[in-house]
Amino acid sequence: MAIHDYRYDPFNNTFTIKPIYNEKHTIPKNSPFTVRLVEVPQKTEPTTLIVKFADGTALTEVAAYPSQGQFWPDYRTTEHGVQDWNTGTILFNSADGGKEITVSYNGMGTLTDDRLLDQADIAVTTSTQPERDATGITAKTYTEGPKPTPPRYRSPYSVDHLKTHTGIKAGTYTLRQILQQLVNLSHTQEYYREWLNCNCDCNCDCGDDTGS
Repeated sequence: MAIHDYRYDPFNNTFTIKPIYNEKHTIPKNSPFTVRLVEVPQKTEPTTLIVKFADGTALTEVAAYPSQGQFWPDYRTTEHGVQDWNTGTILFNSADGGKEITVSYNGMGTLTDDRLLDQADIAVTTSTQPERDATGITAKTYTEGPKPTPPRYRSPYSVDHLKTHTGIKAGTYTLRQILQQLVNLSHTQEYYREWLNCNCDCNCDCGDDTGS
């Protein structure tokens, strides 16, 4: 494990702590009933962790297996010989599985692994882009008799447009979210020309062979 954004000042032996407010998580419905915080919480007595349910009800911190409405933070793990370090994992009771929580705490940085880019398996669904065959048609069929000047078009007729829209909007995304949006927007375009023969002075395949 490597430490990313480890805000420790070795010259003054102090931490630059980052306050984090209302970080959202959902307690898993199945075992293990644990949540991994984005950053590692600072170890203090009393604790800096404030855990609440979505309705604002506060949970109680304990130092043993939690009962319903309680949480047990991992304060036993050390990293790189730093006694104040831990994994940022919180254990909940199975009765609270599936509930949404918010967590506020003092962040010290995150635990990362340099192999993550090669080892992370992120599930994405297929692209939401449909297959499209865009055909642009300009109708030039006329009424019977001599061609008027300017020419009159047969009605109704249509003009088809192929538009390109802006892709992913600006914002903050998780790696999973940004990859999923890239897949959703992914598609290819194929251009081909089809020649149609007709005597109606147009390319609309209307069947009008009078030549008028």
